[in-house]
Amino acid sequence: MQIVTIDEMRKAEATAFSEYGVSSLVMMENAAQGFCDALEKEYGGVEGKSVCVFCGGGNNGGDGYAIARLLSLRGAKPFVVTKKDREFLSGDARTNAVLTEQFGIPISSSCPADGSYDIAVDSIYGIGFHGALSEMDRQMTECINRAPYVAAVDMPSGANAQNGSVSESCVRANLTVTFGRAKLGQFLYPAKEQIGKLVVVPISVPNQVWDELGTRHSVLTDAVFDLLPLRAMDSHKGSYGKVLALGGSKGMCGAAVLSAEAVLRSGAGMATLAVPNVISEIAMKKLTEVMVLPLKSEGETVSSEAFLPLKAKLDTQDVLLMGCGLGRGYGVEQLVQKLAQESEKPMVIDADGINAIAQNIDILKQKKAAAVLTPHPVEYSRLIGKDLKEWYGERVSIARKFAMEYQLCLVLKGADSLIATPDGRVLVNPVSNSGMATAGSGDVLAGVIAGLIAQGASAENAACIGVYLHALAGQIAKEQFGEYAMTAGDVLRALPEALKKAALKKE
Repeated sequence: MQIVTIDEMRKAEATAFSEYGVSSLVMMENAAQGFCDALEKEYGGVEGKSVCVFCGGGNNGGDGYAIARLLSLRGAKPFVVTKKDREFLSGDARTNAVLTEQFGIPISSSCPADGSYDIAVDSIYGIGFHGALSEMDRQMTECINRAPYVAAVDMPSGANAQNGSVSESCVRANLTVTFGRAKLGQFLYPAKEQIGKLVVVPISVPNQVWDELGTRHSVLTDAVFDLLPLRAMDSHKGSYGKVLALGGSKGMCGAAVLSAEAVLRSGAGMATLAVPNVISEIAMKKLTEVMVLPLKSEGETVSSEAFLPLKAKLDTQDVLLMGCGLGRGYGVEQLVQKLAQESEKPMVIDADGINAIAQNIDILKQKKAAAVLTPHPVEYSRLIGKDLKEWYGERVSIARKFAMEYQLCLVLKGADSLIATPDGRVLVNPVSNSGMATAGSGDVLAGVIAGLIAQGASAENAACIGVYLHALAGQIAKEQFGEYAMTAGDVLRALPEALKKAALKKE
């Protein structure tokens, strides 16, 4: 699903006006009509309901005045709380304020003392908010949040529609009705938690405008399963690829095992787990379908001298997965960096593989094959050498820049995982639950992505399918075990059911 930035939305509206003659007043009226339709549907009818509409001084406030007028025609009992008196308004906002007065709808500059209304409509800022709310804004926000039901116009006030940040005080909506296209920040945390149900309504921006806009942002949906590699009845295990997974260290065998099992659970034909010989017997006992390749150890981790046997094995494989539970140290760093530099097979690099790459990030510019990196935020901070607070608020643009600079696919994991591609696109995963925040969950994801590449998916497609499939498996595990008790193993075991659903949606 296509989503837009604030600038892209404004450009679309300006183009609709300048090139297609769609006036801003018409777009505002359409927005108000769409909002009222959505509110009636989601709330269950507004006739006889008291509705307090909180209006700001800009176009979002103008939407609010139009909404109050249209709700009155639907039998509701609206009244308006405004930040600015009519004489300080301009343009379409002033026009709709005048019409609201002419309809006899009460307008006040003071918040109701008792909050005795059924619905609060937040029309203070919309997508124009950034920074912090003023004292008056906070008072209005508190009034809004006391209502039994809150509906936000375009974006809850106090939430940033560009980067998903929120002010100290923010409207908590049950419903957010946004106009034209969904906005990037509506899918990013923590703003996503303030949205409630998101409904997108058209405002008469022609389809040609959206087609020509060329936005580089989208949200993953079930349509991603159309990219699943096909399977043939007359196939064999070699038809679906071989993955060599390098991982594990003393005390961290489980991460490597999870990743290797996920390779097969995602549909790959064969998987070999290469581990330091200090844990090889443990790996062999835990695995039945996955082959195990013991490697020379150096203390508790794999030795850098394992390069030659790994390279020889990789020549017979289709994908290299490395990093899950691999541990840290000079030998590991040297081995991972050399493999990243020399591998001619697509790579998925996770966890300690990323930590190793962070010691010499320019190695990524010397790679010979496609690569997918799957860091969580702390690993990504190590990778780029910046504190989390320095970049996290602008993670979308930061991820895009990184993927383009190093010509790879970056999966920046989180509740709102991002997939940034070498050509500058960024896709957001909208599906998550807190039960996924558990040790080993990322190892399963890395294995799934590697398994999909082995079956013939491109690195970018495998990342998108893998992230969404992994999230779907997480939802299945949540339904069975709940968010407190579920483990990464539960997500792994839910993959077959998730793939069954994915295959049905593909059909």
